[in-house]
Amino acid sequence: MTINFMEGQNINRETPFPAPGEQHKAVSIPRRVLVAALTILLLVGGVVYIAVRAIHTLGNSSDTLIQVGLPLQKRLLQLQNTQHQAEFFRQLALVLPQAGYEKTFVQLVHREESALQALQLATRDHPSLTIALQQLQGSLAAYAQIPGNSAAQQTSRITVEEKFQAVHQAMAKLLARQGEAAAAARTRAVQLLYALVFITAVLSMLIPLRAATALTRPLKDFRRAVEDIGAGKLTSVASEGPRELRDLARSIESMQARLQEEERLRHEFLSQVSHELKTPLASARSGSELLLSERIGPLLPRQREVLEIVARQVKELYAAIQEMLDMHALQARALDFAPQDLSVNEVLTDLQKRMQPLTDKKRQNLDCIGAEGLVVHADPQRLRQILTNLVSNAHKYSPADGRIKVRAQAQQQGVLFSVSDNGPGIPDALLERVFERFYQVPVSNSLPRGTGLGLAITRELVAAQGGWIRMQNRPTGGLCAGIWLPAARPDGTA
Repeated sequence: MTINFMEGQNINRETPFPAPGEQHKAVSIPRRVLVAALTILLLVGGVVYIAVRAIHTLGNSSDTLIQVGLPLQKRLLQLQNTQHQAEFFRQLALVLPQAGYEKTFVQLVHREESALQALQLATRDHPSLTIALQQLQGSLAAYAQIPGNSAAQQTSRITVEEKFQAVHQAMAKLLARQGEAAAAARTRAVQLLYALVFITAVLSMLIPLRAATALTRPLKDFRRAVEDIGAGKLTSVASEGPRELRDLARSIESMQARLQEEERLRHEFLSQVSHELKTPLASARSGSELLLSERIGPLLPRQREVLEIVARQVKELYAAIQEMLDMHALQARALDFAPQDLSVNEVLTDLQKRMQPLTDKKRQNLDCIGAEGLVVHADPQRLRQILTNLVSNAHKYSPADGRIKVRAQAQQQGVLFSVSDNGPGIPDALLERVFERFYQVPVSNSLPRGTGLGLAITRELVAAQGGWIRMQNRPTGGLCAGIWLPAARPDGTA
């Protein structure tokens, strides 16, 4: 049966290094920040450039209206007024030919032509208006050269009026075009400014979010990996992202490989030492038990007392060595399991018989009760070891005349064993740490100390059989350990 001792994925002991071209593909964080900053600068600069061009268009249109349109409109009104004066003097010349009114008419027309010439220079950037002014100038020149009250003179006057109207229409079109251009430029500038504000707001949220996501996610993985390594678990770190994070991931992998190798050497050393100590301890245990049995001679009371102390200490040392060997076997996945269907009541009855002498020494009440007909699928030796460890802990930390309860009930297609006592309990912050190897909860000096492996071994034995174990403090005081094991075989059969 496979024992799932180490959580997480196994890693190669050789430090993984990138392929020859991988380092060139990894981009450092400063370079990524620089690329992002340049991209944002180009984007914002482009929007600002378009907005400035729209503002310039608005300014040019406004300048055209102010510097060309309005003065030109005023000059055209003055020209039209001069034309009306010229027409008035021409009518007077028809009535009084000798009074010189014809000469005044011609002077006024020449003044109009000169004004039109100046207006053409001001409107050279607007061809349609310039052409209309040139045509009006030509019509005025022809009109001034036709004497008398002839039909040709009437036709020429009508032509002049038409050309004046054409100039007004060209001016109206120019003012309309410039007004539309100014309105469009203003609208575009406003829209671009709004877009710039929106883009800036979005970038101000997305950039910190993207940076936080890109950095905090790997950092969380690194923190989790470091916590797993600190807890003695094998883990893997994804070597993705910027070059700095990849370097950090490789450093963590290398550190984990070294720690794994050191852990392996330490366990090999403990295993060898434990095996070397186990044989002489077994001889010392057998010899002390033989002496206590008085088969080779009677003992004085003082001798018996000393031998009982020696036997008890040898037994505790032997149990500690056995715990280290079990832990080594679990880590090496070499511990044998033979799970089978077991009657829960028979398991509890056996537990009561074996542990009753121990609890009687402190006048503690051991109460083991299970529901009728419960069946659990587990290795009998390992289940006995699990329950023994928990009851021994309850006995050790419970006061004299205390009560230890062992209960078993069906729960979620399995059996839930609970071992509770009325001892001092464990601080809530340390409830998970008690399962760490060699960790011991700080207690008063009057209480016995162990190796710190009992609960770590218990958890691995439970996990290896598809179950779980949890610790919690009882509301009324004391500690309660819950162990869940499946009631059926892993393949789903009863």
